[in-house]
Amino acid sequence: MNTMELNVAMLRKNFTANDLADVIMLSRVSFNKRRSGQLPFKPDEIKLVAKALELTPEQVNDIFFDGDLHDGKYCETSVP
Repeated sequence: MNTMELNVAMLRKNFTANDLADVIMLSRVSFNKRRSGQLPFKPDEIKLVAKALELTPEQVNDIFFDGDLHDGKYCETSVP
């Protein structure tokens, strides 16, 4: 989860935490736990955020998957 990129995307569209929490039907507390990385966003929540903020697939990947999606699939990197 790249919180800074999500915050930038929110600023670009003039969305507050309350606005986005309303879009995905969460309390502000629950939204902020997701935004801070304490809880993961659910796939349907990611879709709603992407639509509301008009995110490209690359931005969704960078924000929610730290750039670890390749060809639409999550790839875990192994550390030697």
